Amino acid sequence: MVTMTSRTTRSMASSSSSIRDRRPLLTEQEQPPTQVPEREGKGEEEEETRDWAALPVDALLAVLGRLGGVDILTGAAHVCRPWRRATREEPELWRRIDMRRRAGLAYNVDLEAAARATVRRSEGRCEAFWAEDLGDDDFFLFLADAVPMLKSLRLISCNEIFPDMINQVIRKFPLLEELELSRYHRGSIDDCLDGISESCLLLTRLRLNHDRFYYFRSGLIGGCECKSTEVVRMHGLRSLQLFANSIGNQELVAILDGCQQLESLDIRHCFNVLVDDEMWARCAGVNTLRLPEDSMDDYDLPYDSPVRDCVYYSGVMY
Repeated sequence: MVTMTSRTTRSMASSSSSIRDRRPLLTEQEQPPTQVPEREGKGEEEEETRDWAALPVDALLAVLGRLGGVDILTGAAHVCRPWRRATREEPELWRRIDMRRRAGLAYNVDLEAAARATVRRSEGRCEAFWAEDLGDDDFFLFLADAVPMLKSLRLISCNEIFPDMINQVIRKFPLLEELELSRYHRGSIDDCLDGISESCLLLTRLRLNHDRFYYFRSGLIGGCECKSTEVVRMHGLRSLQLFANSIGNQELVAILDGCQQLESLDIRHCFNVLVDDEMWARCAGVNTLRLPEDSMDDYDLPYDSPVRDCVYYSGVMY
């Protein structure tokens, strides 16, 4: 028993000494990183190597459909061959063409050339065309012939086209449901709209927005103001926006009488309208009402402060 105990003691001492003298195989810097538990589903490495060129056509169109026309032509169309092919050969992608100028546009683009290209690629199926600071008479004649199924036309600061041509173009869109003529200074809005109520019977949304309100001298109103003459005949209107227009109570009452299906009315910065008890009563049937003094927080166009004491002589503002 004594001998066995001595051997056991010597063996344990030897083992302890060898453990103390043993050097690590790897230094601390060389130690392999702690293994991260694998996430459920696809790993990060697999996501990074995903082949975006192999997206199904319907998924690709859903992605590209979130971009504007300029972004597609100058960016997405140059990603890979399948994407470029989709931008050229899929008319469904161009049902809605948005050529409005974006803040911080980093590339120099010929908007009219881009617009013509997108309209051609739509193969007549375009249903919405939105433009800003774009086009002349020739371009809009081209547009009128190329997109007969148009339902939404929004023109912002398109001041190279004359009122009679705008009128001629709009009349060629019998399916039109939405129309915007904002920040237009080339001539009379009333001339642009003449007869539209008879040509566009499906029109339900109308936006006629100025860039600022002008306090005209009594009895002298001119320029590109809407005098409500044609608007009152648009009996199917459900949404009307008249930002910074010079109409007064009499014109507004005429609109309310003629457009009895109105659900939304925006007359912010229309400071000639006096919202008294009678006017409140006339607007009682409108679900969404924005009054002259209401907040501009959700207004989506640039605008300037009102100008006082203005008058037109021979079409020139003083």
